[in-house]
Amino acid sequence: MPGDDRVRDVAVVGAGPGGIFAARALAARGLDVLVFDEKGRTGGAGAMTDGKLNLSPHIGLDLAELQLGEEEAQKRIAGIDEVFLEHGADPTVYGEDRERIGVWLDRVSWARRKTPKGEWDITLLPARQRHMGTDRAYRVVASITQSIAAAGVEFSLGTRVQDILLRAGGPFVLGTSKGETLARYVVAAPGREGAYWFRNAARRLGVETRYGAIDIGCRVEVASPVYEEITKVLYDPKFLFVTPSHGDRTRTFCTNPGGRVRLEMREGFKLVNGDALKSRKTANTNFAILNTVSMTEPIQDTTEMGRKVAEFANFWGGGESVVVQRWGDLMQGRRSRADTFLSAETEYDKMVPTLPPGEGVTPGDISFAYPGRIVDNLRESLVLLSRVIPGVAHPSTAIYVPEIKFYDTKYATDRNLETNVPNLFVAGDGVGKSRGIVGAALNGCLAAEGILRKEGKG
Repeated sequence: MPGDDRVRDVAVVGAGPGGIFAARALAARGLDVLVFDEKGRTGGAGAMTDGKLNLSPHIGLDLAELQLGEEEAQKRIAGIDEVFLEHGADPTVYGEDRERIGVWLDRVSWARRKTPKGEWDITLLPARQRHMGTDRAYRVVASITQSIAAAGVEFSLGTRVQDILLRAGGPFVLGTSKGETLARYVVAAPGREGAYWFRNAARRLGVETRYGAIDIGCRVEVASPVYEEITKVLYDPKFLFVTPSHGDRTRTFCTNPGGRVRLEMREGFKLVNGDALKSRKTANTNFAILNTVSMTEPIQDTTEMGRKVAEFANFWGGGESVVVQRWGDLMQGRRSRADTFLSAETEYDKMVPTLPPGEGVTPGDISFAYPGRIVDNLRESLVLLSRVIPGVAHPSTAIYVPEIKFYDTKYATDRNLETNVPNLFVAGDGVGKSRGIVGAALNGCLAAEGILRKEGKG
């Protein structure tokens, strides 16, 4: 337990997919592993927000960055998928009907066109996917956790790792909310929520970092019939855009058919997210449109930029709220108001949001809450998407901000995700090299293999 004098073989920080798959592989080879997570559960944010399993090596992974070939990546993904299936994941796979996918690819090709402003560019990236659902994912992850615990892994849930130090010539010292823990190796997989904390801890250790891109966007909510024609074929369709006004890249992300929009609490600000249950559906579908933002001079720190954007958006929500705006109001250049939010005259009553105005949600104007260039890109992306899926740009469509994905600090690593500080590995979303459950799990496996190789057990 934390606070004793025992030197563990491996301390894993974070019990999301990256952490638990690393622990699973290490315990199978007899190593003494302790997993920390400040939440009172395992699974991470991905398993608790819809539980999508993307089974394509081109979604959630940068194969070049990971130094993986497509064939090897696909074999690894199949192995990870098998683990989820063994523990109760739904065997249904979306994205296998090639004929129907071909129809959608044809629709997308017709939507591309040139205008005086520039070229409207849209691409659909088909992928095989499973959907566990927030409710079912919890049970699947619990089953995986039990099997790992039975193999000898110890979990310290509800324990916050506050700092990581390195003794000269000795083990790592993890300062936690329950005392100190010593470990010869550390796998840092704290997720997106813990990314800001780990960046500071890593820099104190001398870990090499650089700034990467950040995704800033919105959560879009529409009536389910608008989107269900495509979600029956591709559960989470991946549309990629290049916007005409600025030539910037945006994409759809995390589609939740019959889902709900949710608040996501962070230290110092609120974000918006979405999920869907397996057993119970709403009348709506939600998805994100994300704008990839890179910066050079004079400001390069995309993490700090993202935090300030989130805080400013909350400010326009009244100080501690996200902002929601009807599409009809946005296109008319006016703010949304509580007294007209469900107006029949404007057809806003056609779609009742799953996260309506109230505590933590304020009707407003996203063009005040977000930088103008980002608003342009989000608006143009939805207009272009409406050429493929009529109805997404209905006046009643709800747009929520801020939605921001923090995975922008990059760590110099080898193929097994070992940093320049020997025996310190990174894995998963936020600090590793992944975006999504399957990619995070693959990261954890790579980190575990690196440790086993150093132990002569590879």
